Amino acid sequence: MDIIGKIIATEKQPSTIEDFTFWTKKDLKLKPFDVVAVEHINNSKTFGVVEEISHMTDSPSALAGFISSDFGDVDSKSYTDRIGMNYVKCKVVGNTVGVYIPVQEGKKVYLATAEEIKMALGLDQVKNPIPAGYIKMYEGKNEQILPVNFNSHFLIGPEGAHLNISGISGLASKTSYAMFLMKAIQDMAMKEKNESVAFIMMNVKGTDLLKIDEMNEREDELKHLSSTYKCNFLGADNKQ
Repeated sequence: MDIIGKIIATEKQPSTIEDFTFWTKKDLKLKPFDVVAVEHINNSKTFGVVEEISHMTDSPSALAGFISSDFGDVDSKSYTDRIGMNYVKCKVVGNTVGVYIPVQEGKKVYLATAEEIKMALGLDQVKNPIPAGYIKMYEGKNEQILPVNFNSHFLIGPEGAHLNISGISGLASKTSYAMFLMKAIQDMAMKEKNESVAFIMMNVKGTDLLKIDEMNEREDELKHLSSTYKCNFLGADNKQ
């Protein structure tokens, strides 16, 4: 992938085993939670998740910016642009060979490939996988769209944990996602001859969940909503 910057390690802001910082061009589009890869020792790569993005110039103070705008004239135009860069802070999430000493000053920083993103986030090690959705990173020609799987044994059964689904009230998106996961679990159980599954639904939504096997009386209204709201699961369009 493309080189986007280099590591910064200063006296006041050193690299640590937990985080690092790097500079990048001010017009590069990065987002919080994007994954980057950094050159490291033993021909390894360290992965980091973007936490903060700051913009920095050579201006000594905020007052300098006011003065350079003709003492507060918002319509004034500068003949020389200030030197500027973006300053990115990342949280270390892994290394290809298990090296966890701090990354070194001046090492190159790359946008992570699809395989590197999976490795950094542990998406390549999910056992008993069922589809849960997808994540999108970067923009433009570097855009990466990756499927996300859950471990089905962590949703139900002896190893099952609690699952929270949050979203805007009234759009039926939370209910639809719960049904999507239940269908995924059911499909997986049908493929595994040594596994079976049954669902018990505790009704907390009036009569909504008790009538999922019946035709919707508000079909015309739903058709109108379907042109406005759309949920994407693993690249497939499911209209609500």
